[in-house]
Amino acid sequence: MNMMIRTGDVRWPSPIRVRVGYGFPETIRGPREALTYLNYRWPAIDGEHCRSAKVICAEALEFRTSPDVAREAFLQACIEAKMLD
Repeated sequence: MNMMIRTGDVRWPSPIRVRVGYGFPETIRGPREALTYLNYRWPAIDGEHCRSAKVICAEALEFRTSPDVAREAFLQACIEAKMLD
């Protein structure tokens, strides 16, 4: 029997570089890394774009939305939080 297992480990063709405070820049390569970053590394104050990006990145991991939509949502959250490197 042939079975396909979908892992949700999608990579963006163009990663996003972010920086928290005065720390070193970090590269986010896909929705899984973005969601981890949004949940555990994000500044204390999150905004509308951050909340939206969390939902959209989770949907991308479940193949319910495209990785490109998740990338754009994460990018907008980074702009909102002034975290782009």
